[in-house]
Amino acid sequence: MASSTKALLGALAANVAIAVTKFVVGGLTGSSVMIAEGIHSLVDSGNSGLMIYGGRRSKRGPDRDHPFGHGMELYFWSLVVAMVVFGGGGGMSIYEGIHAITHPTPLTKLWPNYLVLGAAAVFEGASLYVGLREFRAYRREREFTGSMLDAVRKSKDPAMFLTVLEDGAALIGLAIAAVGVTLGHLFESSVIDGVASMLIGLVLMGEALLLGYECRGLIIGESARTVLVDKIRRVIERHGEVGKLEDLRTLQLGPESILVFLRIDVPTFADVAMVRQGSTDLIADLRRTFPQIRDVFFDVSPTPHAA
Repeated sequence: MASSTKALLGALAANVAIAVTKFVVGGLTGSSVMIAEGIHSLVDSGNSGLMIYGGRRSKRGPDRDHPFGHGMELYFWSLVVAMVVFGGGGGMSIYEGIHAITHPTPLTKLWPNYLVLGAAAVFEGASLYVGLREFRAYRREREFTGSMLDAVRKSKDPAMFLTVLEDGAALIGLAIAAVGVTLGHLFESSVIDGVASMLIGLVLMGEALLLGYECRGLIIGESARTVLVDKIRRVIERHGEVGKLEDLRTLQLGPESILVFLRIDVPTFADVAMVRQGSTDLIADLRRTFPQIRDVFFDVSPTPHAA
């Protein structure tokens, strides 16, 4: 969580600065696409704040009403972020574009738009660099393979990949804005400016749908990463004195917290004291090897056929 918070703070600082400049220039030049970009940056700023808030709340320990802690609360706030991006960012940008088309206003002063878009590209590029660096470290630490999109799908920390998604969408939006501003001034048409604003809205909606889809799986309840589950299985199989592992299930309780459920078949002739001691040793080994394990539950089923 420390690295994801660092990336979010970097994105928050960049987006606040960018949003202010975009709104000022959009108001001065009458550019709809600059207003849409201002909305984009403002929404991103709010989202970074929401994720930081959700991350802090998710660190609270277990209590009577939440015996496994509050780790999954981060997934709730991630879904809220997706809704804000879809409606507040995408919806408002499309509305602004439609308004520019139906109520055209003359576009003035081309150079302030380029100045702000260039500065925004620098800010967003720096934020994306920080986010990608943190995400690459996150991937290496968790032994992710495949493409960046595969890593996003496998990640259990939405705060980590949200920054990358936001900044990637922001750079796409800036490119659309630059084209829209240029063509709008070249052809003296606010319609082109409005269409560019609507395209930015569609980019934001696409980002929101991807984030919402990933949050859906985490809220419903996903297992731990396959690589981690395989490692847990190997540790369990080293403790053959307990019995034969018949079933292993995991549940992701938060970015760095998992629940483990074991079903073990124990021979009916097994020594009870040995099985009890073996179970204690197994749990200690699991907790020592995998600090992210919050709880381990055993289902011991005596069977005459167990090996």
